[in-house]
Amino acid sequence: MKVASGNVLWRQRKRNWCRTPFTFTVYTLTDKELSVKTGILNENFNLIKLFRIVDISVERTFLQRIFGMSTIVLDTRDQSSGNGVVALKNVLNGFEVRKVLQEAVDASRRENGMSAREFLGGPGGPAGPGFGPGPDGLGFDGGFDGPDMGGYADGR
Repeated sequence: MKVASGNVLWRQRKRNWCRTPFTFTVYTLTDKELSVKTGILNENFNLIKLFRIVDISVERTFLQRIFGMSTIVLDTRDQSSGNGVVALKNVLNGFEVRKVLQEAVDASRRENGMSAREFLGGPGGPAGPGFGPGPDGLGFDGGFDGPDMGGYADGR
């Protein structure tokens, strides 16, 4: 059953501790989105648009290092996936998968006309820590209120 739309770039089953694929979790990366399908009787599908992925990190426990596996942690701006963090657990060749995933994310952002500004509190994006109004009412840029940098937000 095909869940994600687009051309499949990578697909893998979550592995058990000894590298065997006897789980019911399947990760599928296409050129448009990442799909995480879990379950056999009660299935759950989590689809993440690639342009919403902000950060990709690779974590490895001692056992994962012994068996050549990794956990890929994605920080997304997709609140439907819990708190915005998605973990792809027990993935083989984690660093190569991270590279393929990063290239797909960059291509998706270019295709959708997105830049990092949308994720750093710029116009059209949520304000993160250190951005947006502070205690004195000024934003991260000193209070400039527009593209022309013509004045302060507090009316000075």
